[in-house]
Amino acid sequence: MDDLLGVGAIEKEKKLLAYREKNMELFRQGKSPERVTLWREAQKEFPNDLSVIYHLMYALSAEDQNANADEIIACGERILNESTDQSLRGGAIQCLCFTYYYAKKDAESAKKYAKMADGYSVTVDEMMPRILEGEESVRYCQFNIQHLFDMVCLNVRIMCHKGGYTPEDHIKACRFITECFDLLYPDGNCGFYHTRYWEAYRDMASNYLKLNNESKMFECLEKAAEHAIKYDTLKDGKFTSFIVNRINFSDIQPSKDYTENESGLLLKYLKGKKFKQFETDPRMVKLVEKLTPVAIL
Repeated sequence: MDDLLGVGAIEKEKKLLAYREKNMELFRQGKSPERVTLWREAQKEFPNDLSVIYHLMYALSAEDQNANADEIIACGERILNESTDQSLRGGAIQCLCFTYYYAKKDAESAKKYAKMADGYSVTVDEMMPRILEGEESVRYCQFNIQHLFDMVCLNVRIMCHKGGYTPEDHIKACRFITECFDLLYPDGNCGFYHTRYWEAYRDMASNYLKLNNESKMFECLEKAAEHAIKYDTLKDGKFTSFIVNRINFSDIQPSKDYTENESGLLLKYLKGKKFKQFETDPRMVKLVEKLTPVAIL
């Protein structure tokens, strides 16, 4: 009778919403094994719900893509075989592509799934601003602009990783990333995107080290620390740059598969083998002292 009246469906959605909210809480804390446990519990309760399979697939990937590769692939294939939901299918295609490439070392299978995905020019994000009106359209455009700048950043980093770039060229590429974000956030109010700055400055520092340019290296590490701390001490607010001034910081949902905060990640990086020779250097000591009160390790 509950099912006939729709009560069963309502109760199911309430339970699934609770699972999703708990998942997001664990997601933001980088607690991937706990997410796997959560979605295994959900799967026992809803064994045929494909949204549960979807979330389990991503949790398994975040926990250990290599060890969980076969189960991730099974989840992804089930979604593609049984679901007509484009968001679930898109996520399954992405997971299958990356699992075959990174875990299975099977580039041909990865390409097969990559070709199933939509291109940049035929997506919901390309179409929606055109058919929305007024403020709703402007806000959607601003989200797209932020995302596209982030996509530029990602592609530049992939180029550096796979293109055999010299340290000099790697530095130029990282400068390009920071200059792009300077263009988007000329007032320095960049919210979540402080993470992109500190990563770019960290990579620049690493390449200046290869060139034996200690002065520039420490200059970049200072910038990296500055942005990592700004991100970790960020309060809720709103972007103020003209191009993205309809977006709140809370609209950007960060994701991670680690428990450290950004300052903690940078601190661990500075204490690694790469910078061992500078362990007692007053400039490094100062950086460590600056990061330590904020760092979560």
